[in-house]
Amino acid sequence: MKLRAVVLAATVSAFAVPAFAAPVATVNGTAIDNSQVQAIMSMSPALAKEPNAREQVVQNLVNMEVLSQYAIHHKLNQSSDVKQRLSIAKRQILADAAVDQYVKDHPVPEADIQNAYNKFVQAMGKKEFEVRHILVKTKVEADNIMAALKAGQKFSALAEKDSIDKASAAHGGELGWIVPGMVVPPFAQAIETAPIDKPVGPVQTQFGYHVIEVQATRALTPPPLSTMKARIKAQLQQQEAAKFVSDLRSQAKINITK
Repeated sequence: MKLRAVVLAATVSAFAVPAFAAPVATVNGTAIDNSQVQAIMSMSPALAKEPNAREQVVQNLVNMEVLSQYAIHHKLNQSSDVKQRLSIAKRQILADAAVDQYVKDHPVPEADIQNAYNKFVQAMGKKEFEVRHILVKTKVEADNIMAALKAGQKFSALAEKDSIDKASAAHGGELGWIVPGMVVPPFAQAIETAPIDKPVGPVQTQFGYHVIEVQATRALTPPPLSTMKARIKAQLQQQEAAKFVSDLRSQAKINITK
């Protein structure tokens, strides 16, 4: 009876300890807590979805501990290089913690997300355009291409031969479907006013001179807010974090030695 009571007590005691506090492994007597595994899994949702993810994390932590013990045993932690790297790592971790805490304490208002989405939709416009182009360095080259097209030469052949935009040149100048808000203003204005299947140009941008052909248009349906919300929220959080850092810098006494 006494033995059974001891076993029961030990079992109750084991269940009374929070699971996250239990070690998942020990390396030469040093415990690796389950909380460390959970922290890594939470920081990497993609990893958490992989098969045997938890086992991979545990094995990696064991490897890290083995190597850390080796480094300490061989006094590598006392070298100036390692001390410098540890100092930088500590600064980075603290900086990340500050930003994370600020973002947590300053949640993005739903109204701001809605306003950002409305601006995105407005910038997209109501139509998108299937476009191809030929990009060259000078107006003279662009004029020569326009003349060659009027003389009956194929747009795709000229794009492959002359365009300095090699990515599109490999596909006959094809850019696919474009929303005007995606491109620089002169290019956007050109595709919005160009007739279908009739090259226009030269159109000058900071990239050079374009000969542009709109092949088709279609009505544009913006993605719903539900599919954009996470991305918009992340962008607004990044903007707030950048402002947070800027404000801290403005309040600090900074002296950068040249």
